Amino acid sequence: MTKTSRSNPDSKPASGDGPSTAGDSTATELTWLPRGEDDRVRWRGGPRIQTVLPWVALAVVGTLGILAGIVLELLPVLAALGVPLVVAPALWQYARVSRTAFVVTNAVAATRHGVFGLTVRTVSLERVQNTTVEQQPLGRLVGYGTVTLETASGTELSFWNVEEPARVRERLEAERERLTGTEVPGSREQWEAVLAEVREWRRDLERTP
Repeated sequence: MTKTSRSNPDSKPASGDGPSTAGDSTATELTWLPRGEDDRVRWRGGPRIQTVLPWVALAVVGTLGILAGIVLELLPVLAALGVPLVVAPALWQYARVSRTAFVVTNAVAATRHGVFGLTVRTVSLERVQNTTVEQQPLGRLVGYGTVTLETASGTELSFWNVEEPARVRERLEAERERLTGTEVPGSREQWEAVLAEVREWRRDLERTP
């Protein structure tokens, strides 16, 4: 498992979108997320649905095993009643994944989850002091992982099994830096041009007798 992090020790708690992206046209679907008039959706996504496949495979193998046992008379016919018990975990995992959503706006990061109920958690981006990306070996191979946000108070919020987690973290960091004012103005190319010019000045000064 690999884990990378980016922290901002100088930020102070404030009171109080590769990855899929969405603008305001799709943001109207986010009825579960309370938002102000100025809030704009920067990124939205959910857990990778393929993470359910191992559970589906177990359900298929278990069902085929029971049916084969009945056909070969190794199991009684009543054993077929066990099929729903074998399939149930896969259905539960599918419902859990399909009902989970992650959102980053220009002000907050939020998660929604729950199969029978609904739980919504939000964290102000101004309060985020550290973000980490964790990827298991399989996740590194196929491109998914977990992005975790940490605040000064110890609160954590996780976007688990999302596509391209490093890019999701970049989006989070960009929005956080914009809010906290820690973003360095100008592009990298502009700063490289400034550095080259300063070096040229230095060479000119060193050549001056």
